[in-house]
Amino acid sequence: MNVRRPMATVAELMRPRSVAIVGASEDPGKFGGRILRTLLEQGFPGDIHPISSARREVLGRRAWPSVADVPAPVDLAIMAIPREHVAGVVGQCAEAGVRGAIIVTSRFSDAGDEGAALERELVATANAHGMRILGPNCIGIVSPANGFALCPSPVLLGRRVLEGHIGLVSQSGAIMGTLMDRARSGGIGFSHCVSVGNQADIDVCEVVEFFVEDEATRVICSYLEGLRGLRAGTAFLAAAERAQRAGKPWLMVKAGRTEAGAAAAFSHTASLAGSQAAFEAACRERGIVLLDDPEAMMLLAAGMSRFPARKVDGVALLSPSGGGCALGADRLSDIGVPLPAPSASTAGTLRTMYPTALLNPIDIGAANDGAAMSYTTRTHELLLADEAIDLAFTVITAAPDITRFAKMAAEGVEKSGKPAIMALLPGEAAEGARQALLQRGILHTQTLDTAIRAIRGWREWSAAMRFAPAARPPQLMRRTALPSGALGEQETKQLLAAYGIPVNRSVFVAGAAGLRQAADGLAPPYVLKIVSADIVHKSDVGGVAVGLGSVGELESAARTMLERIAAGAPGARIQGFSLQEQASGELELLLGAKHDEVFGPMILIGAGGIYAESLADTVLATAPVSEARARGMLSRLRIAGRFPGTRGRPAVDVAAAAQAVSRLSWLAADGGASLRELDINPLLVGRAGAGCVAVDARALLAASSNGAGSAIREEVQ
Repeated sequence: MNVRRPMATVAELMRPRSVAIVGASEDPGKFGGRILRTLLEQGFPGDIHPISSARREVLGRRAWPSVADVPAPVDLAIMAIPREHVAGVVGQCAEAGVRGAIIVTSRFSDAGDEGAALERELVATANAHGMRILGPNCIGIVSPANGFALCPSPVLLGRRVLEGHIGLVSQSGAIMGTLMDRARSGGIGFSHCVSVGNQADIDVCEVVEFFVEDEATRVICSYLEGLRGLRAGTAFLAAAERAQRAGKPWLMVKAGRTEAGAAAAFSHTASLAGSQAAFEAACRERGIVLLDDPEAMMLLAAGMSRFPARKVDGVALLSPSGGGCALGADRLSDIGVPLPAPSASTAGTLRTMYPTALLNPIDIGAANDGAAMSYTTRTHELLLADEAIDLAFTVITAAPDITRFAKMAAEGVEKSGKPAIMALLPGEAAEGARQALLQRGILHTQTLDTAIRAIRGWREWSAAMRFAPAARPPQLMRRTALPSGALGEQETKQLLAAYGIPVNRSVFVAGAAGLRQAADGLAPPYVLKIVSADIVHKSDVGGVAVGLGSVGELESAARTMLERIAAGAPGARIQGFSLQEQASGELELLLGAKHDEVFGPMILIGAGGIYAESLADTVLATAPVSEARARGMLSRLRIAGRFPGTRGRPAVDVAAAAQAVSRLSWLAADGGASLRELDINPLLVGRAGAGCVAVDARALLAASSNGAGSAIREEVQ
């Protein structure tokens, strides 16, 4: 009788006491040969069982025909065998009580529907016995922290992966091998490296969950190509939030960023918020640092693992040359990194060495008595001791004694206890300097770009960790019910008003004959808009008239409007007009909400008005967001330079705009999947203290099985 065993965990797979290599060989040109040879070279202390149908001994170890023949328990098996044999071996392992199977073999879901079906069968067979599968199409596990490697990567033959505090999980085996090798060259070590391949069973998120709990791991790195299935979004967000709560940075290189934008849809929001943008927003809100360069990821991970929980904002830029300072300053400015002035005390000491030079950036070669080299250590030490400086960025250019300069700079950094990144720009001439920095464990790279990306990532993580989770504002209505289908402007504005978002006064008028009576309750100037479910962008067909000062102008505008629409949109069904009080403001914003299938409710802000789509100046976030985070979103817009007021124009009410963004995000969060899309365009933002007002809005709500929908109605607590 089969007894169902409890499901194995990733932690069990990372600490095996006995392993089996299915397809073991003495040939290092074969996967099975490299796996066994590497495992022996790494000095695995547990039991090793080569599995070979042709040999009784492999590399001096007793071999067995099958896993079922091994006379002792096997915790973890790795198989590098033809695809047609994998299912049988997985079944043998499951029956034998093996806790985990690593499948190196490819051509499963990575090769089409047939392979995907076979892959699902493997997982079902394994899980029925509590066994877990890593892969297929992966290169296994390398665990310096636990002293073993089950991996066929050729970069491991005759070499050890350095032990450190970085946990790496990768969908690509080749990228994992590359990163392990590059990291060793840079003196960077790992706690564990895991290749998940097709993620048939164990996925990136489950490995990250293990890293969060693992004491040997301080920083999480990942190479990701995609998430499997719609439920993966929930697991991804949960893993990210756990890492954030634990204070463990999660760094990621995500492939496939250049997919086409979202297809044209109901609203600005849908066309401006593609799936990649949603993914990036989900990462940003949870402190995941996205990088496009694996080398920069490893450089940043090394820094964060050596200085855990260190926040970085102010940067000191140093170089032995003015050219190095200029290059570094330009690149830092490009990514918005401040170069704060040192304190008066620090500046006073530095002035004795550099009486006329700038003090950040600082050209060490500009020392007043030609003693630049002797000032190198002291200058680094002084700047890093300053409270305004969190990190030193040293751009090392060609110098008379570049190796000595690097050693003295490293000495100053070591005394400070703060991080530094050094960019060694020369080629062969910098080899001695590179070795000197490597021996002292100083973070370094050969390009400005890599260093700049790492610095930007460190600051992004630091900024994300400063935000507290959004707390529901008091007196805010809660989710109950909302009609399904498309909502017009009037209905959408009622919904916005229920969430505390200001809207301008308006009234629906069925026909032009009712305009005179409707105008009695409103103050001029008026705005007149056509109401038609068939017209999405009213201004495109002459469906908006503004600045109407009298009833006569209203009636004339209505006649003209109907004539233009008859010519420009002859098939449009006209329900009537929306008569509104004209609102004024200093700035137009677009606010949107949508529900992403993978990441849930999202909030979008951007430049508004008729140029919203053409400007494409937007920022996306997962909902809900606090007012503080909403301010941060606003600050990332290209039009943010207009907020303080420029060229005689007044400053705008950023606080009111941030409150509106936060309130809309709660509407999106409450609505969930029922609120498919909502646009406010524009939100008019007044001068500082004058507030803001939504002057046009529409929404699309999901139909429900009972026709009632399930989202929100006006119910103020």
